Amino acid sequence: MVSKVGLGGYPPTEKKKYRFFVLGLVHLPTSEKYTACAFTQKNYKLCKMLLSLGHEVFLLGAGGSDAPCTELIVTHTLKDIRDAWGEGDNRFEIGYDWHKGMFRHDFNTEKKPATLKYYQEAINGINKRKKPDDFLIITQGVYQKPIDDGVKLYLTVETGIGYRGSYTQFRGWESAFIQNYKYGSENNAGDANGRYYDCVIGNYFDRKDFVFSNKPKDYFLYIGRMIGRKGVTTAIEATRAAGKRLKLIGQESDEINVKSLPEHCEFLGLANKDMRNELFGGAIATFTPTIYLEPFAGTHVESMLCGTPVITTNFGVFGGDTFIDGIHGFKCSTLDDFVWATKNAHRLDRKEVRRNGERYLMENIQWEYQRWFDRLYQLYLSTTGKGIWGFNHLPEKEYEWRKHVYPHLYQNDV
Repeated sequence: MVSKVGLGGYPPTEKKKYRFFVLGLVHLPTSEKYTACAFTQKNYKLCKMLLSLGHEVFLLGAGGSDAPCTELIVTHTLKDIRDAWGEGDNRFEIGYDWHKGMFRHDFNTEKKPATLKYYQEAINGINKRKKPDDFLIITQGVYQKPIDDGVKLYLTVETGIGYRGSYTQFRGWESAFIQNYKYGSENNAGDANGRYYDCVIGNYFDRKDFVFSNKPKDYFLYIGRMIGRKGVTTAIEATRAAGKRLKLIGQESDEINVKSLPEHCEFLGLANKDMRNELFGGAIATFTPTIYLEPFAGTHVESMLCGTPVITTNFGVFGGDTFIDGIHGFKCSTLDDFVWATKNAHRLDRKEVRRNGERYLMENIQWEYQRWFDRLYQLYLSTTGKGIWGFNHLPEKEYEWRKHVYPHLYQNDV
């Protein structure tokens, strides 16, 4: 028999309000300004989603962070970042021109004083405010584990995992590919088992940032870092062979000389949100022909949200169901595939491409997070006393999130 206490102390049809400590990155403020950093953008929008669901959000990170939150707990300053990774040229707020180079960090090297300060101030800030049923959101895996170790909250979770260094008890992956990749690597040559309280929740995007366009212009788009692993040379070769124009945007690198690209190419540097939206909408298709095993590759969803098909590889996240080959874009294996896709992308239905991308709008994804957090909170309650069920908990009424996660099942309800 299910104990009344097992209902969690609140009616399941009422969305439970939680408190979240969200960890920003060390080397960047949490701001929309850093469009080239996928993790910064995820953290920014995660705060926004959690607030929209009525939760409290305590963001921990660098001064200059402007993500919406209940309280910003400043763990270190822009000067700390400049001292750790800058070039002594304070014309740039983080100490160097990130538009023309890769972001700098110490993920795999000896930790800088800025990082050590970030760890300690985050621990102090959380311990000063925490309650036993608060959530701690890890956003960079083992790199942030020292904070977890100093805080010790049961509801410590990792959201949007797109890296190999995950470790927490409760993990939310950004694609089934990276989930199963990690499970396999953790059980090398052994029997790999899944975990009930792990989940896959795709990346999320703000509707206002992407306007549908049904009238593309005469060019193709490449968006990404100017490095070989992102497939930039494939995009260049495919459009050259097809006799098409290619516009490129992204962070520069030493691998690709953007000043000596072929005549059919035009490098435009980094693009802000408005420029990205305009370029996506005007493109016949967007190239993301990555060699790297992409955990999610948010740019291909951003492209679809503008109605623009994607041309990419067929492994990593692209081997999954984020889009259907021949419907929302093309999955390619040879130059012939890429050239054929370039010549036929205009035949795809851009309205259908947009509809597929809408799966990843924040207004939809937020309910998948609510589902996960409700489940985890019930599990937490089961640790607080006898007779409170976790996995075996059967609520008397449906949770609110079910109507949003499965809207097609409720559309005829009165």
